[in-house]
Formats: sequence, C-alpha cells, structure tokens
Amino acid sequence: MNPFTLQDKLILITGASSGIGRKTAEILSNQGAIVVLVGRNEEQLSKTLEQTKNPDKHFIEVFDLTQTDEISGWIKGLSKKIGKPFNGFVHCAGLHQTIPIRVIKKKHMEEEMSLNLYAGIAIMKGFSSKNICVKGSSYVFISSVMGLVGESGVISYSASKGAVIAAVKSAAIELSSLQIRVNSISPGIVQTEMAADIFSSIPKEQYELVLKKHPLGFGSPEDVAYATVYLLSDAARWITGTNLIVDGGYTCQ
Repeated sequence: MNPFTLQDKLILITGASSGIGRKTAEILSNQGAIVVLVGRNEEQLSKTLEQTKNPDKHFIEVFDLTQTDEISGWIKGLSKKIGKPFNGFVHCAGLHQTIPIRVIKKKHMEEEMSLNLYAGIAIMKGFSSKNICVKGSSYVFISSVMGLVGESGVISYSASKGAVIAAVKSAAIELSSLQIRVNSISPGIVQTEMAADIFSSIPKEQYELVLKKHPLGFGSPEDVAYATVYLLSDAARWITGTNLIVDGGYTCQ
C-alpha cells in the first residue's frame, strides 16, 4: 500500500477559496481525498471545486471563521450532515496586514489573531468531540516563517503565526493519547493573490530585496500543498508537534 495516499480520507480545508488553500484542495483530491472546502465566498469556492478531481465527491461550506464561538457547533453539525468522520483538517485561512508599530491598534491585532490562531484552535475543539474524527487523524496548520524571524511592519502577523507554532506543540501532546497528530508548516513567500497585493504596494527595490532573501526564489502554492499531503498521510505517522519549514532557504541566512 502507498503510505502517501489519501484515498477516501475526509479532510476539511479552510481558506479554500484562493491561494494555498485552493491548490491544497486540488492536490489532496488528486491523491484520493474527499475535501470539504471552507470559506466565505461561495463563488470562489465553486471555482476551487471545479479544479478538484471528481468534484461530485466533495463539499462546499460557506462559513465565517471569525465567528470563533460558533465553530465548534458548526463542526458537529457538518459531521452529522456528511455522515462520515473526518481524517483531519488543514487550516489555510489567514489574514496578513502590514502595519507599523507606531500606528497599530488592538483591532488590527485581534483581527489577525482571530483568523490565524483562534479559528484553528476552535476547529480542534470541534474535532475533539466524540465521533467527529477517527483515531489517527492529522491536523495541519499553515503558519509562516514570520513566526520564526523578524521583518518590519508585521509585528501582529508575526505574533499570530508564532503563536500557531507554539499552540501546535501543546496540542500535539494533549491529543497524542488519541493518536492524533498536530503539525504546522511555515512557508516563506509564496506567489499567491495575497502576496501579489502586498508587493503591489511596495517599491521595486524592496521587492527585489525580499526576493534575494529566498535563495531558491519565491515558492508556489504547490510547494506548500505537497508538504501538506505528506503530513496528512500515513507516511508521517510518527511526526507530531513539528513545524515544517518550506521557504526556499529564507531561514538559512
């Protein structure tokens, strides 16, 4: 048996309407997974669904993950509706804001923490309910190298992503008795719509400087998605509490 296969595994993917989440959904479906696409934009989720293998096997769920206290109940209802326990989830949904320290407000910090950290923890809470997921499930959080190293203007984003990495380690210990694995992936700059929006607002010289910090160049959504496949698969059955860096060499320097 191929240990990398995801055949018939039910995986929830947040942030599936674009970028890393969309590509992850496509590649997981190619590996045989049944994917539940979560986001706020139904039209964009439908476009993601069109890119999956065997679209009729998969599900679209429109949900606002900033409604943290509603997530656990939503997960329970979703599991009941599908009628099959989950094998894991990938928390790709996230918010990135470039805000200097001199102008940052509590509101900005709460926005990033809410989506980047709190939502993922709330999903774990929902998955911890009886019969929601199978023994041996795998949870994957998309963090960032900004949770490991510093850059100007991203103090709130860095704090939220660093917190994800720390939370994963504690969750891995707490859920190990259920043989549930919890890991994170920290990408460098990946060529997504979000990255394009950020780069459109900075001078060319600054863009070139950021590019130079990635010895192998910027990554693609596929680079992160394939790492996700590995962590979700049985090939990674002895890996938990780990932060997998996928950054083209950014953190080597």
